[in-house]
Amino acid sequence: MQKPFPGHKPSHTTKKERERRYAKSNERIAVILSRLYAGEILSMRELADEFDVNLRTIQRDVNERMAGFPIRKNGDRFGLKWAEQNETAFTPEEISVLELLDELSKKQGNAFYSKAHNLLKKLKATAANPFYAKLDMEDIGDKLTVATKIEKAIKQKRLLQCVYKMEENKHDIDIKPLKIANFEGFWYVIAMDARNDIVKKYLLRNISDITVQNETFDVSSEMEEKLENAINVWFDAGKEPFEVRLFIDAEVAKYFRVKPICKNQAIEGEDSDGSIEAVIKITHEMEIVPIVKYWMPHIHIVEPKWLDDMIRKDTEAYLSGEKMI
Repeated sequence: MQKPFPGHKPSHTTKKERERRYAKSNERIAVILSRLYAGEILSMRELADEFDVNLRTIQRDVNERMAGFPIRKNGDRFGLKWAEQNETAFTPEEISVLELLDELSKKQGNAFYSKAHNLLKKLKATAANPFYAKLDMEDIGDKLTVATKIEKAIKQKRLLQCVYKMEENKHDIDIKPLKIANFEGFWYVIAMDARNDIVKKYLLRNISDITVQNETFDVSSEMEEKLENAINVWFDAGKEPFEVRLFIDAEVAKYFRVKPICKNQAIEGEDSDGSIEAVIKITHEMEIVPIVKYWMPHIHIVEPKWLDDMIRKDTEAYLSGEKMI
């Protein structure tokens, strides 16, 4: 038997060593593929440093072990063909919209964000998102399945059977869902009680055990308009809207021009100093009272007088330290 010459290293390895290398190779390829499908463009040299292997190992991974995947190479860098096509398919404005949506999705909780982020990243991978949005919204990530069923029922105008929790009690209810709405950071399902068609607001987080029924219902155009003009959760779909005339001084008028109180806001007068007179329609006084109080003293109600008197009474009671009823 020929003896090995000095310095020669045996080429054979043990079965355990081969299994270890095979598992490590599979793990490395799985990580690379997951990053590719997340939309990343990767560098072979950077991967070699990251996984502490030589460059030829990564090249063999890409050229041989991942040969069946739609990979497009450009020198040292490579990515999935569909990811590059998606990236070039968007205009700069569309990319900005996707990045803004990604930032907004963070405010819906970790469960929602993880799904939305991965989906948006498949459309357009970005290294850093330049947008920041401060939106105080409750986390409904664990209610995505419930929200999906409600959304389906709203689109198809189908009745829902579900369980609704009020304090410590649970109730079986039948509703005609109209909208999923967010008011002051809380998610509501606006729906008609199937027993009498009275519009009610249900906290989404308290809804469970949903069953979509085959029975359908209709929604009037008048009801649709009321829902579209709702300012906050205080709106009352059972009442006829009434006008409120507001005086807004010049110091803050610009904000109400850019972001109207509601869709039906109309500016009916403007003073030389920039102050404006705006008219809105509401169904409940509490749709506008919190807004006026928030912007005091820059805004007050001109008409109706009873509503202005209500706010003045509340303010006087607060300043005097009295308990408001």
